[in-house]
Amino acid sequence: MATLQKIRNKAGFLIAVIGIALLAFILGDLLTSGSTLFRKSQDKVFEVNGKVISTEEYFTRVTEWENFQKLMSGESSLDENASLQIKELVYQQMVKEFILDNQAKKLGLTVSKEEINDLVHGENISPLLQQLPLFVDPKTGIYDREALTNFFTAINTPPESLKPEERALVQQYKSMWLFIENLIKYQRLEEKYRTLLSSAVMVNDMEAKTSFDLSQQNADLTYVVQNYYTIPDTLVTVEDSEIRAFYEKHKKNFKLNSPIAKITYFIREIAPSDEDFAEVEAQAMEAAKKLAESTNPSAVVADYSETPYRDVYLAANELTESQLSFVSSANIGDMYGPVREGNSFQIYKLIDKIVAPDSVRLRMIVVPTSGASEQDSLVRHFVDSVFTVIKGGKPFAQVANELNPQSNGGDAGWVREIDIASVGNDFVQTIFSMPVGEVRKISVPGQSIIVQVEEKTKPVTKYKLAVINMPVVVSERTSNNVDNELNQFLSLPDVGKKFTELAKQKGYAVVPNYTISSTDFSIAQIPGSRNVIQWAFNEKEKGAVKKFDLTNLRIVARLDNVIPAGTAPLSEVATVIRNQLVRDKKAEKIITELKSKNLSSLADYAEEMNTRPDTVRFVNFNTRNIAGLGFEPVLNAYSAFAPLNKLMGPAKGNMGVFVVNVDNRTQGTETFVPKMQKNKIQGEIAYRLQMQSMEVLKDKLAVKDYRYRFY
Repeated sequence: MATLQKIRNKAGFLIAVIGIALLAFILGDLLTSGSTLFRKSQDKVFEVNGKVISTEEYFTRVTEWENFQKLMSGESSLDENASLQIKELVYQQMVKEFILDNQAKKLGLTVSKEEINDLVHGENISPLLQQLPLFVDPKTGIYDREALTNFFTAINTPPESLKPEERALVQQYKSMWLFIENLIKYQRLEEKYRTLLSSAVMVNDMEAKTSFDLSQQNADLTYVVQNYYTIPDTLVTVEDSEIRAFYEKHKKNFKLNSPIAKITYFIREIAPSDEDFAEVEAQAMEAAKKLAESTNPSAVVADYSETPYRDVYLAANELTESQLSFVSSANIGDMYGPVREGNSFQIYKLIDKIVAPDSVRLRMIVVPTSGASEQDSLVRHFVDSVFTVIKGGKPFAQVANELNPQSNGGDAGWVREIDIASVGNDFVQTIFSMPVGEVRKISVPGQSIIVQVEEKTKPVTKYKLAVINMPVVVSERTSNNVDNELNQFLSLPDVGKKFTELAKQKGYAVVPNYTISSTDFSIAQIPGSRNVIQWAFNEKEKGAVKKFDLTNLRIVARLDNVIPAGTAPLSEVATVIRNQLVRDKKAEKIITELKSKNLSSLADYAEEMNTRPDTVRFVNFNTRNIAGLGFEPVLNAYSAFAPLNKLMGPAKGNMGVFVVNVDNRTQGTETFVPKMQKNKIQGEIAYRLQMQSMEVLKDKLAVKDYRYRFY
């Protein structure tokens, strides 16, 4: 009873404790869930029509593209630029797929399995397949159906009949085919959508005839132009109110599809210091001494040189300028260097020189050996029998083709000593000492070779050089000194506010107010600088300063401003608008002053403009780029519609004010074929729609790009 009473007395306390524990549990769960929800809300690479694409979805596709690229190129890795291009390509492709799916659903467009089968196996092969190297004959560059058939045979091979490494490769190819098939599907869907759009725009007979007639009518023009730059900007006035009015009227022209940022930065290159050069020079002196004393130059070269010893003779045209200058007057055993050339030290020793052919033309039959005695015995027997057949008089090329129809008669082409040095010195010496027409058997590690020398070049002087190349690289000490120097700069008071001033005091070349887009691959084409862009768009604090470590340089940047996607603020485009208005007012001023002069000839106008007449020929209404002038629509209009030999203008152009005389018009001799001309215009319409439709749909479906958050 006493115990029960104690429990009753403490019940309130226990309930309070349990309540707190339950509350902590619930709050903990809520906080954890909230954190998860927050991460999910942030885990979006881009959006299309409210559909969120996660990092997993996006980077899975990026990996697919990278694997596809590696398989197609035969490369095991991709450089930074290729990876960035693939990321952009994947983004554009995924956005396009979402847009096409959205439009196809509304319009009832589909791509059936039967269509894909026809695009793969039928008469209308997909253009994509016809371009893939995997299915193209390397000799003709033309699509090869047999290659595709062989590909499907390989990927449909029962797994149990394959070795483990073969199974992995087949699985890779199966995945690649699903990837290719998806591309084929969306390429076809886009083609259908584009055809539907272009078919909605009809070309009538009058439009076709007018366009044809204008393309056939070419004019020769004489003109004078007063360029806008000849008028000082101070002679015209543009008010802020005019800039704002222009901005409000043309806001749609100032749309930003991606956010932009403004940064101010400088670059500090990391180059070898004097101490680095002195250190390598001391090593080079030691290397030169050893090379001079050594009878085994390859060992010394291996110890000191970045490039290996080449035990071959080189003709004069294979030597560098300094090497040729040295050997031209050197005796065997003479030394050159160490001499500093750029960022390296060079040492040469002339080992030998001979007079011999520079190149030989070979035919070869190569038979791999395994290293197993029984198998190699069979290989030797086979090689001996083939060699006997050739020695018996059967043409080498014929025997080679019978063994391998793709060998082109065993023709290995012209080779120099350096081209075959990797096979071995004995092989090189044998080849270059063989008489023309002779056939020999040569054994090298892993191969038995039957070889015939078909031709030789005329003998020339050739040199055997021991070359020690010792590049001077940036030492860790030098790199640390640069980093310490920049870290001291970053620690200066008010470095964010006085960035430009302080950087210039330190002697750095500052790039102010540099504009970058979130989709840019790099800053000023500096390799590896994408991380600066990512920082700029993720940094929350304006005026923040950061140092970025690249391979051979450092970038120190300050974030000045970030402008979100949408309509650019007036502050960002005011200068552009002002320049446009200044140009317009200059044109108005020039035209008004010229008209007041009542001039009557091109010569008078030229004198007034302080210029001289010039001519252009073969200009018609459709000419997009006029020789020496570029895009000047006012001249296109005059070429088609102005009366002959009558002064036209002064009129505003893109680069200045023009006065023009149409000297002559010639008519083309082509015949108007309505259907052909309509198809031509329809093709141009389709091209424009192809370029413009996706951009319009991106806007309508509210595509939002957040990739800068992740790379």
